[in-house]
Amino acid sequence: MRGVESLRHHRLFAARISTALPLAPTGWIQSTAGWFFARFCAALLALSPLLFGQGIDPRVLYETGFEAFEGYSTEKDLVGQNGWTSFGTAGNGVLTAGTPGFSGQAAYIGFMASPSNDFFNIFRPVNLTPTGGDFPLVRFTVTIQIEDSTTNSPYFDDFRWSVYNTKDDRLFTLDFANEERLISYLLDDDKGFQSTGFSFRNGEAYDLDVTINYSRNLWAATINGAVLVNAAPITTRNVKLDLADIDAVWAIRTPGKPGDNFMIFDDYRITAQAVWTIPPVMEARGILNGSQFLLRVLGEPGVIYALDATTDFVQWGEISRKVAQSPGGIAEFADPLVAGRPARSYRARAIPPKP
Repeated sequence: MRGVESLRHHRLFAARISTALPLAPTGWIQSTAGWFFARFCAALLALSPLLFGQGIDPRVLYETGFEAFEGYSTEKDLVGQNGWTSFGTAGNGVLTAGTPGFSGQAAYIGFMASPSNDFFNIFRPVNLTPTGGDFPLVRFTVTIQIEDSTTNSPYFDDFRWSVYNTKDDRLFTLDFANEERLISYLLDDDKGFQSTGFSFRNGEAYDLDVTINYSRNLWAATINGAVLVNAAPITTRNVKLDLADIDAVWAIRTPGKPGDNFMIFDDYRITAQAVWTIPPVMEARGILNGSQFLLRVLGEPGVIYALDATTDFVQWGEISRKVAQSPGGIAEFADPLVAGRPARSYRARAIPPKP
């Protein structure tokens, strides 16, 4: 239920935290005998034939940039405009153009709350209920930025993105903890929040990308192209697999003492498509013994992935195929290094199951 957002989480994380890497502009990995580009997102290039080459365009369920031409006013709360609604009451609205890191207007949640508030959800219902066995792959993208509390209200809260089904069950959550500046996630398995191993900085914009495969009960998330969560279950309780809404949430750490921190968000977009697997992400792992270039594909458990290479982006050759292991959905590849060979670029492909 939506009230689960009030769960407090007191966490101690290991010091091994890294900042999210920049989004790879091309979606490929390149190597020579002595160097490599690390941790690039392979989804755009690797799976584009599968996603867009079959004549099936993504269906836009909802998208907005919160602009004036869409009917959004900076003089009103976001709740009540263009179908946006809430659970609870607290600060929310639309910011004027000119916010650093954003072009045009943007929405926000947070900043001020009544003493009795514990949490606050704002959302725009989608209510996607797949029929029969045609469960689509849903993709949610949004640009976010966490603004810190000031000395006027020196308390630090959490900001979340939570996915709900049409039975009002919370399926999973991504949490941005402003006190620790850490990113974690929460499933419906009663095991509490799990660290992603990533931190964030206040006042910096991040591109969040969440992909949900209802047909295989799996979801994945990246931030600026770096993998936050991979091949996690949508539900561990066999609840209904559909989509009601994706909520922006303000979780106040200490009721009665909210910070004046807030989350800005923009370019909110939800699409659906009848494809069978989440596009993989590819990471360069390094050079082994000076003779092999190591790559990792993060995909879905049990799926066969092919690794291709090219020197000119015209001719591609398959290097090998591997089955992504369970759990984690990881497939490891190695490409022998050859002296004098031109730099090679790589892509990963999911191999469709036989009919």
